[in-house]
Amino acid sequence: MKSIKPTWLGHGCGLLACTLALTILQPAARADDYPSRTITLVVPFAAGGPTDVTARIFARAISPELGGTVVVDNRPGVGGTMSGGVVARAAADGYTLLWGGTSTMAVAPSLYARLPYDPLGSFQPVSRAVVGPLVLVVSSKLPVRNLTELVALAQSKPGELNYGSAGIGSIIHLTGQLLKSRAGIDMVHVPYKGNAQVLTDLMNGDLDMAFIALGQTLPLMQDAGLRAIAISSLERNPLAPDLPTIAESGYPGFESLEWFGLVAPKGIPASMLAKLSTAFRHASNQPSVQDAIAKLGYLPVDETPDQFVAAIGSESKKWREVVTQAKIQIE
Repeated sequence: MKSIKPTWLGHGCGLLACTLALTILQPAARADDYPSRTITLVVPFAAGGPTDVTARIFARAISPELGGTVVVDNRPGVGGTMSGGVVARAAADGYTLLWGGTSTMAVAPSLYARLPYDPLGSFQPVSRAVVGPLVLVVSSKLPVRNLTELVALAQSKPGELNYGSAGIGSIIHLTGQLLKSRAGIDMVHVPYKGNAQVLTDLMNGDLDMAFIALGQTLPLMQDAGLRAIAISSLERNPLAPDLPTIAESGYPGFESLEWFGLVAPKGIPASMLAKLSTAFRHASNQPSVQDAIAKLGYLPVDETPDQFVAAIGSESKKWREVVTQAKIQIE
């Protein structure tokens, strides 16, 4: 078949016009056969944690959906913000993606005076993958069996009870701050370098309470040293149906969710974004994927890029208010 050349590429086409025309045509051509090489999914935290595990589940699931290979690249550092900067500076060609989460996309902008990216200005959100609640766990040595009793005890002993977290500015830390604000109680925050020591000190009775991800809490629910008293989602979780929500325990609207999802650099071609979004949504609905994330205490999310943008906006606003009220900042 004889090819048809646009008239504006005819004999009168100057060097500049021809260059611009070819530049316009090239992205569409690249998008048509996307992906033609390996896609790198950058994970902001070290291997083995929930951020990494969920990323690997979805990397395996979307690879056949895309017809290409997706590999995970763990780049921990500076509370997950270093990876955000790496992907923000990457070419918007669909081959470098970010596994963005609550801390990276919604909390960090309020915590850090300088950030190497803007959650919505530097990125094009594709879709969240999973959301999961936190469980308020207390030491069994604490004489409380529900949230009402805990708040009453804290009010009777201002500044004496403590709660642990995986570090200053972590979602666990901020959830504790949110509870302090809503309940009007004074508790001492004890930051750790990770959740492992938090759980150890809780079981030993050296720590009074902490918010722990549901997936980490489930295997320990029968441990004699721990007592789960409430969950941070608006509705009860099917994995722990007898555990009341904080919202139903006297604090309407209280919600704190940990979530992760797929993010691309800003400017990714629309056709690539559409292909990524479709592949991601198909992967989210696979029974094997849903089973794998359920075992981690998460629920699948099926949403469009626009819905993810809206979620980042609302989550950022909520945590900004918590950070500002508590006067938390990390240099």
